[in-house]
Amino acid sequence: MFETTPPRPLRTQLLRFGVAGVLGLGVDTAVLYALMALGLPFVWARGFSFVAAASFTWAFNRRLTFAAGMSVPPTWREWSHYLLAMAGGGVANYTVSVATYQWWPLVQAYPVLALALGSAVGMVFNFVSARYWVFRPPR
Repeated sequence: MFETTPPRPLRTQLLRFGVAGVLGLGVDTAVLYALMALGLPFVWARGFSFVAAASFTWAFNRRLTFAAGMSVPPTWREWSHYLLAMAGGGVANYTVSVATYQWWPLVQAYPVLALALGSAVGMVFNFVSARYWVFRPPR
């Protein structure tokens, strides 16, 4: 059922990682706006929306971006490694999004801009850690 396939070319991985990121931004935005509509302050809602988006991108990237070497079913350990790997990019993402939201009036009117800026800052770190640590092909 879970057969190992050859690694995808770097260009394909980057493209699919980008698609996962854009879709993850949609998840992030939807969760953020929903929680803010329920009265949760931006700073807290942003933390929850990040975890939701990271969980979505883990599933997408595992299945479609870094499928090579995934000869076993997904595990909580792999998911937790992915979240840990994304923490570096997540810290930058969160810091940029909160700082721009607090200091840039335009972003307060359109919180999705804070999400987009934060996501852009964390993407490079996230790709490298996902490719070379979490979804590293078997040796």
